[in-house]
Amino acid sequence: MSEPKFQMSINLQVLNHLGLNLYSNTSAVLSEVVANAWDADATEVNIQIGGDTISITDNGIGMNLADINNKYLTVGYQKRSESGESLIFHRPVMGRKGIGKLSMFSIANTVEVYSKKDAEVNGFKIDTNSLREAIKTNDTYYPVELPTDNLLFTNNGTKIILSDLKKKRTAALASHLRQRLARRFAIIGAKNNFNVSINNENIVVSDRNYLSKAQCVWMFLPKEGSDEFKEDLKSQTKTEKIKLIKELPSAITIGEVPYHITGWIATCSEPKELDDDENLNRIVIMVRGKMAKEDIFSEIGTTALYSKYVYGELSADFLDLDNEADITTSSRQDFFEDDERYIALKEFIKKALTSVRNDWEETRSTSGVDEACKYVVVSDWYNELKGDDKKSAKKLFGKINQLTVEKDEKKELFKHGVLAFESFKLKNELSQLEKISAENIAAFIEVAGRLDNIEATMYYQIVQERLAVIKKMQDVVSDGSLEKVIQDHLSKNLWLLDPSWDRSTELPVVEQAFKTQFKTINAGLSKEELDARLDIRYKKASNKHLIIELKKGDRTVKSQEITAQVYKYFSATKKIMATLDQPEPFEIIVLLGRHLDGENYDEDVYQATKNALKAYHCRIMYYDELLKNAQNLYSDFLEHNKNLSTLSNIINELELD
Repeated sequence: MSEPKFQMSINLQVLNHLGLNLYSNTSAVLSEVVANAWDADATEVNIQIGGDTISITDNGIGMNLADINNKYLTVGYQKRSESGESLIFHRPVMGRKGIGKLSMFSIANTVEVYSKKDAEVNGFKIDTNSLREAIKTNDTYYPVELPTDNLLFTNNGTKIILSDLKKKRTAALASHLRQRLARRFAIIGAKNNFNVSINNENIVVSDRNYLSKAQCVWMFLPKEGSDEFKEDLKSQTKTEKIKLIKELPSAITIGEVPYHITGWIATCSEPKELDDDENLNRIVIMVRGKMAKEDIFSEIGTTALYSKYVYGELSADFLDLDNEADITTSSRQDFFEDDERYIALKEFIKKALTSVRNDWEETRSTSGVDEACKYVVVSDWYNELKGDDKKSAKKLFGKINQLTVEKDEKKELFKHGVLAFESFKLKNELSQLEKISAENIAAFIEVAGRLDNIEATMYYQIVQERLAVIKKMQDVVSDGSLEKVIQDHLSKNLWLLDPSWDRSTELPVVEQAFKTQFKTINAGLSKEELDARLDIRYKKASNKHLIIELKKGDRTVKSQEITAQVYKYFSATKKIMATLDQPEPFEIIVLLGRHLDGENYDEDVYQATKNALKAYHCRIMYYDELLKNAQNLYSDFLEHNKNLSTLSNIINELELD
């Protein structure tokens, strides 16, 4: 018989792709080991973490020499070719591809395996260095046999020791893994006769730290045992946080075959609750009790506000059926997207999320009033409202409560919400003034009084914000830097110069004209003057053109010098104004750090200079004086108007809360 014409061979290089670099985190690797223990009918799995070693011991059926060579060391061995169930407890087998054990080499350079089955005990070691050498030459790899004399196997089982870890492990790893493994399995615990411990401490349901964060929960109940399932979910929540628990349809049909999806989707009260040691803003897919996909939610593709609050865990065992094609990827962490089962699952979740969104928005709207009324002053204000006003306020608080903001920010929104509500309410009343007759003129007086009240309250808020700006400036300034701080803020905060200049207007054409003219002025300045210049700005406020000259804080300016310079500005400005259809008033302001003339200061000369500058529409101000005057002015206003009105009291109470 002639030699076969064709032949297929498998290069050991495939191990690099299948296992040696399969996972990047410890929890995913240990999940594969724990899953193997489940398949081996173990009831106890203990993980020990210490120093540079992780060991995993189980009391499963163990392996003899034939099992080790023909099954464990055979990459790609199909467990389910024999049966889809475990031998003793008839558990649904988790493993399928026969490559999960290779994941251990992702985190450890040395792997030792010891196993006892009946009276036979075996041990061997694999190290990545020798394995990689075999891969390079495509030689057969022979693990190193290990002595087993000192092993204390009372019963059957397997022990795996991972050493020479690729990443430095710390004491915090144990608690971190406890939570991660609890979240990766739905079968850990006495209920399923499968106890997993880390450093002799059992992993329990509470380690998942999932549903304790929930404010609303939507349940997908199993076909059997739904009452037990519901009670189990409820026991994991915090009763005082729950606003809604609701059942959603769990039946799904693929082709003509019916299946069930079980699990839950939840929303939290604040998005930050979903940020612990991993991002929980996701929906996990479990298959056969083990995490099969860390997040399907990101594939749904929604940017709606509610999505920041969503998380969940759904079981879809129909994605891994013994009699159907294997649709999981090599890493066992994802699925082939074009499979009809996976497509159907995503459509199911999309439909469920529509219900979640609607319920969430309604619940948040309802609870918005509760959130706002936690503040007594807001509660008193809300309870005074009647009819449609009360309904509108409820809707407003509901919208605020839906926003993704922190507690303090939300309080600020409630404050401005009350103020805005009163403003809109008043606007509506003002539209009705034309209907007011001489007989009920009192209504006009009341509306006018409320208008004054709202305006005063609004200005009260503006003043508080301005004082905050001043305080920030004072906090950040250091010697010699005050003028720089003011320079950065002055253009947007002209009220520092004059309280009446609330807003400035940008006039690009006029500003360009000033720049052109001031180039001529600059040419007439001495080198010293040019070097001493900090900045010159143009703005328009309150129908007045402003030319603001900022001098360096440490610069001593002479009276004659400033008078000559201002005259040049005055002449240039007059020239520019003459080009306008209708000349407008202007003012020149010079900001100094030091007193005019410095050590040579003379009061008479100073007053004469000031009077001369007035003729040029100019005044001198000082950096420190500017902040002090603004602070004193606004502080006095707050002190004299702190009891403006009921509305102001609401705002003030929220500020102080």
